Amino acid sequence: MDNEGILQGLQDLDGRQAIRIKIIGVGGAGNNAVDRIKLDDLGQVALAVVNTDTKTLSASPIQEKLLIGRSLTRGMSAGGEAEIGRRAAEGDEELIAKMVDGVDLVFLLAGLGGGTGSGAAPVLARAAEKAGAVCLAFVTMPFTREGERRRQQAEDSLAELRESCHAVIALPNDMILQQVDEKATVLEAFAVADEWVSQGVKAIWSMLFQSGLMNVDFATLRNAFRFRGGKTLFGIGRGEGEDCVQKALADLDLCPLLHLPEYKYVNKADSLIIHICGGPDMAMAQVNQIMDAVCDKFGSRQNTVIGAVVDGAMRDAIQITVIGATEVAAGAANAASARAAAQRRRMAAASGAAANAAARRPLPEAPATDVNRLPSKEPSASKKASQDEFDFKVDDQRGFFDKTEANLYQGEDLDVPTFLRRGIRVQP
Repeated sequence: MDNEGILQGLQDLDGRQAIRIKIIGVGGAGNNAVDRIKLDDLGQVALAVVNTDTKTLSASPIQEKLLIGRSLTRGMSAGGEAEIGRRAAEGDEELIAKMVDGVDLVFLLAGLGGGTGSGAAPVLARAAEKAGAVCLAFVTMPFTREGERRRQQAEDSLAELRESCHAVIALPNDMILQQVDEKATVLEAFAVADEWVSQGVKAIWSMLFQSGLMNVDFATLRNAFRFRGGKTLFGIGRGEGEDCVQKALADLDLCPLLHLPEYKYVNKADSLIIHICGGPDMAMAQVNQIMDAVCDKFGSRQNTVIGAVVDGAMRDAIQITVIGATEVAAGAANAASARAAAQRRRMAAASGAAANAAARRPLPEAPATDVNRLPSKEPSASKKASQDEFDFKVDDQRGFFDKTEANLYQGEDLDVPTFLRRGIRVQP
């Protein structure tokens, strides 16, 4: 066996280089996030992008590209319709299955609220689940001002993703907007979102591939992400210079992702992953200090995974990444309920479309009706018996004018009220 073969065998025995990881971006926001991660050079990690928009795919530098729904959208995107994005992905499920075949760990990146990301991401997650891969999703949620419709599409997609993914980290765009300066450009604002996603992906990647004080193998990681249907805590803290540990812990405590409303009542994680990255001067005492502080704050009722790696570029600096999985009892039920609600909305939309199509069809002409032949409506005998009618006589109803000369006009006495002159009967 040559040296190259021996090296490959050692890598396979070590269990790190043999792990197959793929990062897949779905939709426009997902594609942009993968494009950014490509610049970080994560070694053996494969990158892929999936979209319904030919223009976006052609602009991406990623080699593995998949255009879905070609016959449905003709390469012109899903137009913000999640249902079209879902149908596009389901129509190309065989191609999606090939994309995740043989992959151990799938990172799914998408922006929810639009068409392709919201509709196709859950389909890819189910394909990864069927292939036996651990699937972790990093998704962005729409701005509040984008409207109720996009918010609802995002919530429906998020519920479906939680059913199939081992962990789903949701990043609200409203929170990201608060992290940038008022003078920041749109590109800079979205680059911040991509940076959060990139840091989360790199933290897990470095736990598996970078050598360090405390390494984490893939089996341990898989066990930590065994829950589904619950929520996933995610936070990052960084400190530099003197007291870098305290600064990193303080920065972690202020991480906006750990203060989202949906985590308000989540005090402890069922499984907790703590990743510590420091320079060559990082001491074991510092690692223990971080472990104690983080475990006291987030805890773990069942399992805590700790990884500490050394990065030569982080001298006098420490970064802490925390990922916690919660096995909320109602989590799976809530996800299933949300998915059922989403299905009902899709069915209602389909029924509405059918009803609109039916309404647009011309109605058959009704046969002409001779109104003179319509039977007159006579009150029933019982109704007649129960009603009394006043039958006025014109000659006896001149009132104050009975002793005056009649005011005649064309044979009618104008001093007599009209209804009397016309012989109209008044019902009491």
